[in-house]
Amino acid sequence: MQSEELMLLDTPRTIREAFRQASSFLQEAGVESAEFEAEYLLRRLLQLDRTSFFVRMPESFPSASFPKLNEWLERRKKQEPIQYIVGDQEFFGRTFHVSPAVLIPRPETELLVERVLQEAECWCQREQIRAVDVGSGSGCISITLASERPKWEITAVDLSSDALRMAKYNADSLEVRDRIQFLQGSFLEPVEGPFDVLVSNPPYISQSDLLQLESQVKDYEPSLALDGGVDGLAPYRELVSQLSQKKNLPKRLLVAFEIGADQGEAVAREVQKLPGFVRVEVEQDFAARDRIVLAWLDR
Repeated sequence: MQSEELMLLDTPRTIREAFRQASSFLQEAGVESAEFEAEYLLRRLLQLDRTSFFVRMPESFPSASFPKLNEWLERRKKQEPIQYIVGDQEFFGRTFHVSPAVLIPRPETELLVERVLQEAECWCQREQIRAVDVGSGSGCISITLASERPKWEITAVDLSSDALRMAKYNADSLEVRDRIQFLQGSFLEPVEGPFDVLVSNPPYISQSDLLQLESQVKDYEPSLALDGGVDGLAPYRELVSQLSQKKNLPKRLLVAFEIGADQGEAVAREVQKLPGFVRVEVEQDFAARDRIVLAWLDR
């Protein structure tokens, strides 16, 4: 059966039949995890948890849901990320709304947040931390910090007005909007007050590597959140340069960057240029690849 023919079939009679059709369609479209994604899309469409989904497989499939299922399958056939199709992504145990205006939150970034939560208060010697999240995107970093540490003051910065709208929407949904200041601008330029922590997951893909990315990333996620310049290091150089020029910072400062898998040494060399540099660590992700640079400053 050709995938185009699937979309002309009558509405499936049962949830099980819908699952078989969706799995077959996605498999023929070249989706690697066809069964998993078919199940996930159907569960989201029918608002069922996994146990209920399998228990209710013999039940009738609601005909009113068939057009939406068709739409979702066609979008996935074109390699659109499944997170954009359903409209959200889990991060640090919370649901964040996403759209093509923002990068899809990834598990590796949870490691960055964890390390900031572990190190900031101890190093800065205070509970009321002032943290700046540069390149906030969906707000997954800034909102998580605000949610996990109610005493912290958070500033989220992004160049994209569309991204900031999404971040504000997520902050409203997760009830931390009143504790986050949202600023539009380039890196640290719009930040005027002092802060104790700089955290950023900036664009770090080199321009040559951008061309090699899989279609669902290259063609759908925002290039502004991916393109790190010729070598992928331009954002780190700019952040270090701007941070070096800030005059009203406290004595102790923690810097935390997410990085590309081959950028550990290069980014570590950049942060060593910062005034008051004490030490730097390059930490790895779940796949044993460089993913985080932490720097401790004592000015």
